[in-house]
Amino acid sequence: MTGDDAAKRTSGEDSFDRIAADLRALRDEAGPVSYAELVRRITELRLGRGLSAAAAVPARSTVYNVFQAGRARMDPMLVRDVVRALGADDDAADEWVRRCRSARRASEASARSRGSGPAPAVTSPLPAPVPVRSWHPASVAALLIACVTVNLLGLFTVHVFKLSVYLDMIGTAVAALVLGPWSGVAVAVASNGLGFLTGDPSTIPFTPVNVVGALVWGYGVRRFRLGARLTGFVTLNLAAALACSLVATPIVVAMFHGGDGHTSELAVLSLEATRLPFLVSVFSTNIVTSITDKLLTGFIALGVFAVLHGRWAVPAAHMPLIEKLAPRAEGHPRQLAG
Repeated sequence: MTGDDAAKRTSGEDSFDRIAADLRALRDEAGPVSYAELVRRITELRLGRGLSAAAAVPARSTVYNVFQAGRARMDPMLVRDVVRALGADDDAADEWVRRCRSARRASEASARSRGSGPAPAVTSPLPAPVPVRSWHPASVAALLIACVTVNLLGLFTVHVFKLSVYLDMIGTAVAALVLGPWSGVAVAVASNGLGFLTGDPSTIPFTPVNVVGALVWGYGVRRFRLGARLTGFVTLNLAAALACSLVATPIVVAMFHGGDGHTSELAVLSLEATRLPFLVSVFSTNIVTSITDKLLTGFIALGVFAVLHGRWAVPAAHMPLIEKLAPRAEGHPRQLAG
């Protein structure tokens, strides 16, 4: 099927899935063309139209997502640039735009008929991320196992070297940011349950702390959009630190009488000597350590996500900050999405 044939398909009601399938066929006919090369060609087209250099470069994940099934929206102008970059002429490109708009009207009409209101506007700045269920199960399992392993390595490192941070939630943060809050919860429960393997017998009681961190990171970047800018992400890590300390303090006081064997126990004793209330002393020490730990954990997780996004095209539409940080690898990116 040629590009003109794909553009002129008018039988039946058009849909985003049909357009995506035709785009994949057009890309295969053209080479296939790598996503990195498509980004380069689209950038040249936009520069030729007079756009600034900053506005001309599309995110590689955004271009990749245009070719995927299950879309709830599709930017007609981006589709136009994609097909032009794949060799279609202006007339054919205009027909692709018409198809996108027709599919949007059909989607909105279907939504109204179900009583759910119009479909979201195509100009939404944060398109929905690819759901975990559409990923290859083996890829999801491998990532979750890796995250649990990272948490256990962090626990072991702190236990052996008596560090003043925790390092027990790096894997939790990665899973929550990349896959979602409840994937982060799964990693939290598994790693705390296996914490005894690192020589630390006190990890199981602190499972709720790890779970709360997963929920804060996961929902923070999805529901509250705190992954859009660096300032928002810093705020998210501080919120995780506060939430974790609020949950950890009663556990430390009730089950360990203020001392769980961590190096911060000495600071609790020092604050007690100033006649501060015991609960206040434990919380004050915990929050200081937690802020340092969660900032370190959050930015390590951010770096891991950027690598996954840049090298394997892991979707990051819910975290625009990732699209700014991720390196653009040449060639065909391997994909975790199925």
